[in-house]
Amino acid sequence: MGSVKGDIADIYLVKPLKSALNGLFIRFNHNGPCQGDPLLLTAGQLSEEQMVALAGLGYQSFVSLREADEGGSGWEEGFAAEKGLHFVRLPIAGADGIDEAHARQLDTLMEAEARPMVLYCGSSNRVGALLALRAFHVQDMGAAESLELGKSTGVTGLESMLEEKLGL
Repeated sequence: MGSVKGDIADIYLVKPLKSALNGLFIRFNHNGPCQGDPLLLTAGQLSEEQMVALAGLGYQSFVSLREADEGGSGWEEGFAAEKGLHFVRLPIAGADGIDEAHARQLDTLMEAEARPMVLYCGSSNRVGALLALRAFHVQDMGAAESLELGKSTGVTGLESMLEEKLGL
């Protein structure tokens, strides 16, 4: 799909996503949590149909932050292999896994994987929290801006814990 930015991302990615994903809790970040990386979709748990639809829209990498034994998870490795999709799991054990070390692991993984990318967990709460810590610890973003990034990419129930980790 090449490099897609700003309004072009809205035309080629956001509008097709709305019809293709049929109610999936998503947050599309074309202004980028990744300091200029417009090709990141953060989401809650995907279904098989949604994964196929996203691949059809040009998404090349699927990254789950869920543990394989979490309810509704664990099927992705086999499904992705069967469908020829690229899937990676970075298991984060809920709030206990939201820390600088995992944010740095996520950064390494995000730098290595192809774009556009779908990054998801159960609700996008862990996704947003780790992206915020990644922004703060790896990308030198300020604490308040990192918190806003986290909220824009899915943080809800982990907000107070994230504020504490960011020193706010």
